[in-house]
Amino acid sequence: MKTRNFNLLFLALSAAGLLFGGYFAIEEWFIGPSFATNDGMVWTLPLVAYIFLALTSTGISILLTSGELLGNEIIKAHKSLLLITALSLLIGAFAALTAELGSFLNVFWLLLTPNLKSPIWWMGTLYSIELILLGVKFYALLSKRHFGFERWLSAGTLCVAVAASLVLGSVFGTAIGRVGFYGMDASILTFLCALASGLSLAPLLLSPEKRAVLLLPGRLVLGILALFLVVNYIYLARGSILAELPWVGFWMPLLLLVALMTYQAKPAISAMIALPTLLLVELAFVIQGQLQVLGPKQTWLGAMQSYQPNLAEVGILVFGCSVAYLSFYVFKQAIARTSEPVSLDR
Repeated sequence: MKTRNFNLLFLALSAAGLLFGGYFAIEEWFIGPSFATNDGMVWTLPLVAYIFLALTSTGISILLTSGELLGNEIIKAHKSLLLITALSLLIGAFAALTAELGSFLNVFWLLLTPNLKSPIWWMGTLYSIELILLGVKFYALLSKRHFGFERWLSAGTLCVAVAASLVLGSVFGTAIGRVGFYGMDASILTFLCALASGLSLAPLLLSPEKRAVLLLPGRLVLGILALFLVVNYIYLARGSILAELPWVGFWMPLLLLVALMTYQAKPAISAMIALPTLLLVELAFVIQGQLQVLGPKQTWLGAMQSYQPNLAEVGILVFGCSVAYLSFYVFKQAIARTSEPVSLDR
């Protein structure tokens, strides 16, 4: 009964979030832009909403497919929940992206106008392929079909998921003239964030007695990411490049360490700490690279900018998360009707 009440509460909150965020999404699609952007600050919270949801989906996908390939019985026993979570999060990510791009058609236009030298095109393409591969796996699960290429499907999904998270970082790491973004550490950051967010959410999808399988990898990834942020903090604090602005706050690795310490005993609290922290880490990274205004735009924007998300941008974040949860609910109900032996009521 308690679980049912929680499910109804999340469903009601997601429906309300869909209405709230959907208002701003429709405004962006059909009326006009309302985000806190300008010629110098083009990537803000709506894009970060896409990044956060996509990377979390990637982390779950990597956990699921690697578990399948390694023959981990606990992961395979929870395949249904892990699969629909990864699929739902990616759908929510693309929902946020449609609002960020201003139109559904712009997403298709991005994919249908290939530029093999563009990391943005590769990012959109790889995540679209991952969405299709997860959809195929979901169809097989729903129809109870066993494809002869199922192992290849899992291997392909794993490779695409890893590549997508790395390429997402390269969108920033190869940006011309943006010193704060430049370098391979942007891809390391997005890959580690994908693993950390996926492994922070995953314990809530496994039955309590089976969560021990995630203890070592989950705490290890959170610890590595915390160390990575500490090293960045030290380098940026001592840096002498004016355009490379400090973006790592000491509270970021500190909160990740708190999530690490509560990972075993209180996984729900750990997730509630880690996931918002990861969202803010990604937001801080994306914003800092745009704060210094380049070229003649300094005339009307000034040499430096500041950024604060407005209500419309928060609405798109809520919109993406709501679409993700409602998709999860629909998929869960669809699988429940197929009488899956694995319990989905958690």
